[in-house]
Amino acid sequence: MTTALSYALHTSPAPLNVATDTADGRAELRITVTNPGPEPVTCDTITVTVPAGDGPDALTATPETITVRIDGHAGRHAEHRGGGVFHIRPTDPGAELKPGERFVVTLDGVVVNRSVGTAVLGISEAAAVGPGSPRERAAGGWQLPKAPTEEMLSDFRPDETSVPNGGCVTLTWKGIDGPDYTLFYGDQPGQSVNDRMVDGNGTWTSPALHTATAFMMLASTAKDGVPVTYGLTTAVTVDIPDLEVGSLDANGVVSLFGQAQEIAGGTESGTWTYRAETDGVITGYIKTNQSGAPATLNVFVTPPGIKRQKFASQSWDVRGGTENQEASVLVPVPRDSVVSVVQKTDGGAFTAALTWFPFGSGPLQVIEP
Repeated sequence: MTTALSYALHTSPAPLNVATDTADGRAELRITVTNPGPEPVTCDTITVTVPAGDGPDALTATPETITVRIDGHAGRHAEHRGGGVFHIRPTDPGAELKPGERFVVTLDGVVVNRSVGTAVLGISEAAAVGPGSPRERAAGGWQLPKAPTEEMLSDFRPDETSVPNGGCVTLTWKGIDGPDYTLFYGDQPGQSVNDRMVDGNGTWTSPALHTATAFMMLASTAKDGVPVTYGLTTAVTVDIPDLEVGSLDANGVVSLFGQAQEIAGGTESGTWTYRAETDGVITGYIKTNQSGAPATLNVFVTPPGIKRQKFASQSWDVRGGTENQEASVLVPVPRDSVVSVVQKTDGGAFTAALTWFPFGSGPLQVIEP
């Protein structure tokens, strides 16, 4: 059943981290509520249900610590009905939300429990479009993955981002003891690289590369009986690559890419969200000036009907050194995907730059938080 209002969920951190003896796992959930139009909507109640308990399918064992605030639209208030159930209502009954109007419901002070798994946040509404009585509609459930606080995999990168045809690259990464590490590249099946790690640092040299090649590293383990997988990707381009096609007829100039667009980037931490109007790729880098102060660049891609994918790069040379450290990403983006870019640092200065290359025409449209 289609809801009268639209909802978008953002979490901080993403993914959420479970609590430990040394970290309380606090998190923030932000729900952006919008009237997509074209008619006013009278919304009597929006119900947000935070799954409470200690298990892997619950988010918090202490829902009473959660506080709620509403920003962006006057005349609404929130109340905790107990057990992690929150009601958002207009201060004046019958107040309308006009087309295009929006507000943000922020749940702060969420203490994530200790169980790795996935909780599902529930959202429903009692709303009416135009004249008429409010109808009960469920907006569905939003999955909230809860990950271990220890980082199973980081700093996955090649020593060269571009090589001549027939050249090789050496991939390096940082991990911890326990998980199984599997490497995928090109059209090759996954191969275990556990034996390529020494003291938490992994090294693997590729065979000769003849076309642009994407690499993916998966770290898999189980936490309290729940499977947990974490992945990072990187890519290498090949100068004057081999080309394999089926049928290709060209008379004149052939163009694949449309107008390039600079997105996110700069020297400040932040989060940006976009929607892709066409297929394309995002390429970019993040660079820090201190080997002891890593900077991270995360790109989250949510294609229609597919679970969100994370592409991450960390600018930090684990071998030390005082030279600027740079890490890059190359991210495929299907049409109609929602793309979130998060860049941040643990200290020190950094510089980041990202560019959108659409296949054909279509810029990345900014989604306001």
